[in-house]
Amino acid sequence: MRNPLARRVTGSSVRRFTPADYRVMPWKNGGGTTTELHVEPGSGPPFLWRVSIADVAVDGPFSIFTGYDRHIMAIDGSGMVLVGAPGGPIEVNPKFIPRSFSGDWPIISRLISGPVRDFNLMSRRESVESNLGCSEISTPSQLGDAGAVTFAYLLGGELDANGQLLVAGESLLLMPGEVILVKPVCSSRLAVCRIKQLD
Repeated sequence: MRNPLARRVTGSSVRRFTPADYRVMPWKNGGGTTTELHVEPGSGPPFLWRVSIADVAVDGPFSIFTGYDRHIMAIDGSGMVLVGAPGGPIEVNPKFIPRSFSGDWPIISRLISGPVRDFNLMSRRESVESNLGCSEISTPSQLGDAGAVTFAYLLGGELDANGQLLVAGESLLLMPGEVILVKPVCSSRLAVCRIKQLD
């Protein structure tokens, strides 16, 4: 049973998630499955924002999410090309380089060479602004934002978060104003989503 409130990072109100908290669900268009890492306000659609990881095995259409901004990056495989954007094809390659597009667009994915695993952030355009970043953590770093929600997913390595070990596949959720110090135990790569409520 999912219980996202069960774990807190030591000495803080920051929430910590493990793979047991994630949910595998079918794509909106029925063409595959995605692992939902977190969704606000907790169910949907329609949701305010959602973070997920998808496995793409064949070419095909993306689901339409009218009114949503989408951010995507390849995290495993050779990447893919998104066809259907008004400005021309979008290449989701190399790995760990985020790309953005509108959920309104009728996107079709073309795999470059074999299956791809991708990391996704979607947010409702009229309600929030969002961005996705990815970086290697080689020195102690502050995580969090004064004016935005931060969702961080550890793609690889291990981090010390307030004395608590975070391993690959786990994630942290910080509310606006929450800041935590993370220290690399070994070479680590972190995907960071920031979601800011619009006035």
